[in-house]
Amino acid sequence: MLPATAVCPGCSTVVVLPVEPRGPGDEPLICGTCGVEVPDHRLELAATQAAAAAAAGAGSEVDELPENRIFTRGGLLKGLRDAAADRALSTVREIGERAKF
Repeated sequence: MLPATAVCPGCSTVVVLPVEPRGPGDEPLICGTCGVEVPDHRLELAATQAAAAAAAGAGSEVDELPENRIFTRGGLLKGLRDAAADRALSTVREIGERAKF
């Protein structure tokens, strides 16, 4: 997996971000080429996800239970198709192994 990167607003070079996003109290990221502060886009994403999780509240825990999931005909048929394909593939492999001398 490639590391997270950002583009420096001063010189337009690609800057490799640290593995862990820095918090608001940490030192800012500085471009090594021009010395301009590089914004970390992951902080905005984390804040947006935290706000969405807070808005969802305790209701999201109930939706995750298996008995509360919503199934569609398309999803069920796709699962059936995949199961049938796996079973047919294993049968063909067994027949192929028996045919070997």
